[in-house]
Amino acid sequence: MIKTKIFMEGFDDPNIDKQINSWIAKHPDYIIVDIKLQSNVADGPDCQFVVRDALVIYREYENV
Repeated sequence: MIKTKIFMEGFDDPNIDKQINSWIAKHPDYIIVDIKLQSNVADGPDCQFVVRDALVIYREYENV
C-alpha cells in the first residue's frame, strides 16, 4: 500500500532535508517511492516569505 507523509519548513521547524533524513533513519523499513518538493512565496502584511514543503511517497517493506 502506498502511503504519504508531508513535511513543512517554517520558522520553528528545522530544514526539510533534516526532517526527512531523521524520519527515514527512524523508519528503515520504509521504501521511498518519490519526494515532491514545493516552494511558494507568501505575502504578509509587511513582507514576503518563502514557504517550503515536501510530500514523501513511501511504502512499508513488509507490504512489497
